[in-house]
Amino acid sequence: MSLPTCHRTILARGPSAEVARCSCGHIHLSMGPVTIRLDEDSLHAAWHTVGDALRALSEGRPQPLAREDQGGEWKQ
Repeated sequence: MSLPTCHRTILARGPSAEVARCSCGHIHLSMGPVTIRLDEDSLHAAWHTVGDALRALSEGRPQPLAREDQGGEWKQ
């Protein structure tokens, strides 16, 4: 008996990254040889974090992490 096969649909593709939705519901973020599998909420959270970083870089204000931020927990 064979198991069902997942199928991916490309949501976006650029020169350095690709984002695809799997039929099982996961989002696959691929950058070069690395693929990160996320749920939709985690993709949104990552998007906001990257946006914050880009704004900080464009404003010339990268800041060191506050002491309490250095031991933060990652959502897995």
